[in-house]
Amino acid sequence: MKTIAVTGGTGFVGRALCKALLARGCAVRVITRRKPAAVLEGAAYAEADFSDKASLRRALDGADAAVHLAAALFCRSREQFMRANAEGTANLVAAAGQVPTLRKLVYISSLAAGGPSSADRPRSEAEPEAPVSYYGQSKLAGEKAARAFANGPAVILRPPIVYGKKDSGLSKIAEWVRKGVMVNAGSAGGRFSFIYVDDLVGAIVDALETPKFDGGTFYVCEGRSYEWREFIRLLAAGMGVKMPVMLSLPPAAVCAVGWLYETVSALAGAEPVMNRDKAREASAPNWTATPALWEKTAGGAQWTPLEEGIRKTFS
Repeated sequence: MKTIAVTGGTGFVGRALCKALLARGCAVRVITRRKPAAVLEGAAYAEADFSDKASLRRALDGADAAVHLAAALFCRSREQFMRANAEGTANLVAAAGQVPTLRKLVYISSLAAGGPSSADRPRSEAEPEAPVSYYGQSKLAGEKAARAFANGPAVILRPPIVYGKKDSGLSKIAEWVRKGVMVNAGSAGGRFSFIYVDDLVGAIVDALETPKFDGGTFYVCEGRSYEWREFIRLLAAGMGVKMPVMLSLPPAAVCAVGWLYETVSALAGAEPVMNRDKAREASAPNWTATPALWEKTAGGAQWTPLEEGIRKTFS
C-alpha cells in the first residue's frame, strides 16, 4: 500500500483528492498546520509548519509520494504571497528530498502562473509565462522550486477555475446570483476556462500513478471556454433562480473594491475574500487554456462540461 502525503488536504480540492486516494486503497497522510475538528475517516494527519523544514521532514517521513496543494490565495503584499507559495514550496521540496522513500512530487499550480490568454487563442505550455498578479508570480516561483525535487520526477498541473460541491469561491458567487446581481469578471466579453473538481482529482491521481506525465507541466481543464455571462447563466439555471442583472465595473473601480476588502478584513483580523491582486487579474479579460498537451500525453481525456458540472454541484 502506497502512502501519499497531501498538503492542503483539508481544503476543497484536497479533501476530494484524499477521498479518492483512500477509495483506491492508498494510505493518506494529510499535512496541515493544525489537525481539523472534522477529520476524514481513514486518513492520518501530521502537523507541520511550512517555514520549518524539520517539521516538514518529520511529516513526510515514510511517504512514497507527495501532492502539494496548500497555497495562499489572498494576501496583502507580494512578500506574503512569495513567503507562502514560493518559500513554503521550496521548504517542502527540500524536506521531501531528505525522505528516501519519497519518489514523486505533484505540484498543483495555477493558470495564473502562466498568465492570461489572448482573445482568440487559449494559453498553451509552449508560450512564455507572463503572470499579471503576485499570486501568479508566487505560483510560478513554486513551480521552479518543485522542479528542483531531488529524489525523482515532479509533475506540475495548472488548473484554471476549479468548481464543485462545497467550494467556497463558487458559494460566494452563488450568493450574489441569488441576490439578483452579479459583476462581470474583467470585460463583459471575457472568456474563461473551468475544470470540475472530480476531473482535477482524476488528473492528480493519473499524474501520481503513471510515469508518462513525469517531468511535465500541463494545463488541465475542459476543452472549451465560456464567457462570464454564459457561466452565470448556467449557474443560475443550475440553482433554479433567475438570471441576475450583470454589472460591468471599470478596472479602477474593481481595484477600489479590492482595497476596501483588504482594509475592512485587516481591521477585522480576517482573510480578505477579494483584494487588489485579484483586481489585477480581473483587468485581463481572458483566462483560457488548452488541455491539448495533457490529452496527447494521456492518450485522450474526458472532461465534465460546465453545464453538467454545475448540475452535479447543485443537485
